[in-house]
Amino acid sequence: MLRYSRIITLLAISVLILSSCHSKPDHRKYIPKDAAVVAGINLSSLSKKIAWNMITGSKIFKEMEKKVPKKNGSDVMSGIDKAGIDVLNTFYVYLKTDNRFNTGMRVTALVPLNDAAAWEAYLKKSFPQANVTEHNKLKVTSLDGNMYMGWNKDLLIIMNVLSDNAGDMATEMDNAFAVTDDNSIKANKNFEKLEGAGHDLSMWVNYDQIMSTYNDRMSPNMNGVSLSKSMWKETAFACGFDFVKGKITGDMTYYTSKSMDKIYKEFGTEHVNKEMISRIPGNELSMLVAAHFSTKALKDMMDSTGVLGLANSGLSAQGTNVDNVLDAFTGDMAFAINNLSVTSTPATKDIPYAMQNTNYCMSYVMKINKKANFDQLMNFAKQAGMLPIGEGYMMPVSARDSVFVLSNNDYAVFSNKYANASNILHGNKDGQPLNSNVAANVNGHPFAMFIDIQETIKRIDLNTIMSPQDAGIFNESKNLLTNIAFNGGEYKDGAMQAHMEINFTNKEESSILTLLDFGMRISDAMEKSRAAQQAEIDTTMHAF
Repeated sequence: MLRYSRIITLLAISVLILSSCHSKPDHRKYIPKDAAVVAGINLSSLSKKIAWNMITGSKIFKEMEKKVPKKNGSDVMSGIDKAGIDVLNTFYVYLKTDNRFNTGMRVTALVPLNDAAAWEAYLKKSFPQANVTEHNKLKVTSLDGNMYMGWNKDLLIIMNVLSDNAGDMATEMDNAFAVTDDNSIKANKNFEKLEGAGHDLSMWVNYDQIMSTYNDRMSPNMNGVSLSKSMWKETAFACGFDFVKGKITGDMTYYTSKSMDKIYKEFGTEHVNKEMISRIPGNELSMLVAAHFSTKALKDMMDSTGVLGLANSGLSAQGTNVDNVLDAFTGDMAFAINNLSVTSTPATKDIPYAMQNTNYCMSYVMKINKKANFDQLMNFAKQAGMLPIGEGYMMPVSARDSVFVLSNNDYAVFSNKYANASNILHGNKDGQPLNSNVAANVNGHPFAMFIDIQETIKRIDLNTIMSPQDAGIFNESKNLLTNIAFNGGEYKDGAMQAHMEINFTNKEESSILTLLDFGMRISDAMEKSRAAQQAEIDTTMHAF
């Protein structure tokens, strides 16, 4: 199976950039509407961003060729551009729940063809052991008992094998080609919207199908108790990614059920509190996560899922309830990591191994709504063992580490560093403000996350605990990305919206070219690592 997986991977990369114009992927009609996951690769879009000879001439591509058995590697490459594959199109892979398969999923790939005869000729040349037969106007064959293929004049379908019985697999292939319009994913307007956007890469996750399957499977073990299927009816997650100059962008949409749309709309109404964000120190900031969670929506969610009563029952033993807990906060919160450093100490006579030391400042802040309610929660924490210190409290968590809790009428701050908690509580008087890039990505959304890759890795030193070869690979990786930004949570057109950007240090080239260059540099570093390891082995052998 591994052998053919490598061949198919090489084949996919080979055809990835052979096209230059777009053809509507009509073959998506063969994707059933109850597919759990659908992934698409828009070859037409990608081909405009990278040239064929840049792939085939790269070291990373040649390394992949080496991993394919020699008797197949060159054959797979020979004539791929004349194999009858319609590279002016979109390739799809979908997963469909099916317990008859060993994995519990049927994995199916859809590859458009423009010349079925050319495909068959290519297949027989590249895989001479394949026995091609005809079944119900389809050509079918099996590869080493691991993959089953069927095709007509327009489409090649590849799926994992159900059984060794050729008749069973032929029937499965018939069914794969017999998806009716009513049962096709084309009838789903939200999936069509995703495909109409023309992203380089796309993914569709059918939560309705996944949750229904899981609920049906678990119900017998829950004494007949199960969640209402209306909660996830027609819910789905759609995302599309694009390789553009200097970054990879992603647009994500979560389609909610009608029974839950009011709750999600409430979640997406209010942005995270800007004044709270301004309290986070920008000094050596590695990561910031901020969110506004509507307490009303949280309570409604608990009620809809049937846990509100259980929660109130449990809290009543402490003399409180869900309302009292939720009313203590506005729903605004932020989590930050500053001053992250990883240092290493080489082995010594006393300690015969390298040591790694990690230091960081971690903070969590919440905006208080009703101080009396918050004080009640603090009393519970005091009874659990919190100790007074300065203007707050300390909770030991290990022999060396503690969590400090400081609060005033507006905020509660939790941190592993007392000085940091105090600084946030008093409005970041002693720290640097967030830089404009971080602030712009975090403010103005119900949810946001920012990870500064360069700020994080510049104080990570692993050289003394890594081999020189591994250190070389790590150092190459350090120069790839600058930051990752994710924000969203707004509710629009019956769905939660979000956007993501993975930003590269190279701002001048398309991100897909940058990734190719990175892959080649990593390949070089790995080659040097293998050569060094072999040299060590040779030296050891000669010593004997």
